[in-house]
Amino acid sequence: MTESAVQALTARLESVDWSGDFSRTRSRVALMREYMHRSAIWARQTNSHVWPFFDVASHFSSLQVADQDGFATLMRSVELQHPVVLGTIRWSLNFAALKDAKIPLPNLPDPFTPLILMYERGGAFQLDGTGHIEIDAAAIPKGTIEQALERQPVSLDPTYLNSLD
Repeated sequence: MTESAVQALTARLESVDWSGDFSRTRSRVALMREYMHRSAIWARQTNSHVWPFFDVASHFSSLQVADQDGFATLMRSVELQHPVVLGTIRWSLNFAALKDAKIPLPNLPDPFTPLILMYERGGAFQLDGTGHIEIDAAAIPKGTIEQALERQPVSLDPTYLNSLD
């Protein structure tokens, strides 16, 4: 039996060390910027009024993963994270559920892959009250959706990401 996309993503998220790792800040910032770029593409595609953190899957289906095995356990393991991080976890699993249900999606890059890689490389992020996204000791401006769309894509290759750190 093959593992579903939801099961595979749940396993990846369960293995994240949420306590943080300041040794990979540069690659994590690059991955957040790539997430924002992809999120902007999906926001434009879906006519979302929310960006950069939103439930892409909700624009295609009302399918939710809250009843999936392991979801409640995973959410308990990350319950002390910033609320937007909890949202991105739920939304990334909802997106994986779309794949499992074979719901037709636009031919666009997976919006959550950079964010999941960022979590795997050293934990979560936070939002501050000034419009910045805090990753480890770095704070990057959220900017605008137009700025995010203009960014060049970031390679997700581990060798490249390691070279940034």
